[in-house]
Amino acid sequence: MIKKLKWDSDFFGIEIGEFFYDGKESESNFDEYDLLYLKSKIDIYPEIRNFENTFSETKLIFAKELEQNNNTNENIFSFKDLKIDKSLIYKLSFESGKFSRFNLDPNFENDKFQELYKLWIDNSISNIFADDLLVYLDQNEIIGFITYKTQNNTATIGLVAVSQNCQGKGIGSQLLKAVEHKLNNNSIKTLLIPTQQINEIACNFYKKQGYRIEETLFIKHYWKK
Repeated sequence: MIKKLKWDSDFFGIEIGEFFYDGKESESNFDEYDLLYLKSKIDIYPEIRNFENTFSETKLIFAKELEQNNNTNENIFSFKDLKIDKSLIYKLSFESGKFSRFNLDPNFENDKFQELYKLWIDNSISNIFADDLLVYLDQNEIIGFITYKTQNNTATIGLVAVSQNCQGKGIGSQLLKAVEHKLNNNSIKTLLIPTQQINEIACNFYKKQGYRIEETLFIKHYWKK
């Protein structure tokens, strides 16, 4: 059964619905929608009358059971403890979202992608989308950040990014370990990290950090013709 996504519809100014496809014929009425998010455990391309598939993504959910660690880094701070303009995080957020379906599907306007990620940062700082936003400071310059959200005994990484000219220097690893340390101190047992399969650098990085693929999800966009 299709579900209307009110937040997405309001943000993009079109009618957007989401449904999970199990390979069976759907009896849902899609006529009122402009865009469908089709999610499935199987990689399949159903024909949907009056709709065209414009983009497909394979999302991987990485998971790790957390262990005690005493990792601390004097360069990592909670954003709320700093007097720094949040606009400095925006550019890095675009880097974190470069493989996002909202960036890669050509039917979305680029300015909406940037607006979306700015809003994601704003809502992370205000603790709507995240419990905290940690930043890595080097000589008073923000060169990396990470967000996370907890629910029961599990936490999920929202956004993570490192400045392009600072990648490969272990900053992402330090940010991730800082989150693991905070979560472990709060008795959180599992950390999940969603990313796109196409983002091979991120996938290999998480594997090196001891994460395993917990789930594979296929997401497809169908736009009304």
